[in-house]
Formats: sequence, structure tokens, C-alpha cells
Amino acid sequence: MILVLDDHPLVQQGIRTLLKAYNADEEIVCAGTLSESLSLMENNDIHMAFVDINLGRENGLDLLAWAKENELPTKMFIITSSSRQSDFYRARKLGADAYVLKDAFIDEIMYGLKVVERGGKFYSAALIDQMSESLDEKETFTALTRRETEVFLLLGEGDTNAEISKKLYISEGTTKKHISSILSKLHLQNRVEAALLASRHGSSSH
Repeated sequence: MILVLDDHPLVQQGIRTLLKAYNADEEIVCAGTLSESLSLMENNDIHMAFVDINLGRENGLDLLAWAKENELPTKMFIITSSSRQSDFYRARKLGADAYVLKDAFIDEIMYGLKVVERGGKFYSAALIDQMSESLDEKETFTALTRRETEVFLLLGEGDTNAEISKKLYISEGTTKKHISSILSKLHLQNRVEAALLASRHGSSSH
């Protein structure tokens, strides 16, 4: 069963239609508030939830926090109009399996769905580009490639090499090479300095 949490009925219907086209046999339930979604999660076997962040006065990420606290295996697919870095960072910290913007093409949403079903993580390319651009505003970071930027951001979240490798689907050897390149380009002595710099950048963008 899939849960769709969105406070706009038209969006609910659009996602439902998309999911039915992908799998006609899938049972889909919809909620417009956190309390409705919590009730549905508690009383049903929800294997995936499509969650909007901006729910009027409520925040859809609170559902992720609740699911994480209760150690639920539900896959969390964020589909939102919010491209705020603070929302993206929080969603990732809470273990979001996907983060896609509502203006994404249907193909991108469907591809993200397939990646998540296979146990992977999927973040909108437009969002990653935006994160890179915001880094590029500070001249220090312009030398980093997109992949190095992703590694850099994960360093700021305190991830180990193994965790970074798993999230980005690269080997630990490749992760080490990226970190060495980051240290060289940013003129840093070690990964601790890189993590502190990345963390400061992350918090300053919230």
C-alpha cells in the first residue's frame, strides 16, 4: 500500500493517477494532514509514502521524523515545491529515499520510483545542480566537480567514507580519491577540516 500525503486534492489525484499507471494493482490511500497520515501509517502496511513538505501550518518532514523514531521500513519519497537547502538537508538526515521537485517531468518521478524500489536513493538533478550553484557563489568552491560537491556535502553531515560510498553508489577507493581532491582544491589539511567547512556552509545556508 502507498500513502500520498499532500494538502492539495488535485496533487493527490495526480500522484494517484501516476502510481496507478505504474502499477494498476497498487492500493493507494491519501491524506491531507499529518494526523491523517499517522493514523493510516499505524493501521496499514504502508511500504512507500509520497510526502509533500509544505502542508499549510504543518511540515511533512515530521512524518519522516516519526517514521524514523518508530523504526518503520516505509520508503519515503519527498515530492515538493520546496527547493530550500534546509528542507533538503533535513530530509536527507531523516533518511528520505527520494527528493523530487513538483515541477519535475513525469519520467524523472517514475525513474526515481524505480530507483527507490530497488533500494537506492534518488535526488532531483535540478536540485543537486542548485546546491552546486549555491556553492559556486563562494569562489572557494567553484573548483569542485558535481560529484566532489556531493561528497563534500555528505562530509558536512558527518558521514564516514563507507556511508558516503553507499549513498553515492561508488567504491570507498573512489570516495577517498574525491576527498583527497577536495582537500587539495580547498587547501585543507584533513577531512576534519573539510567536514567543518562543509558543516558551516550547510548551516549558513539554512
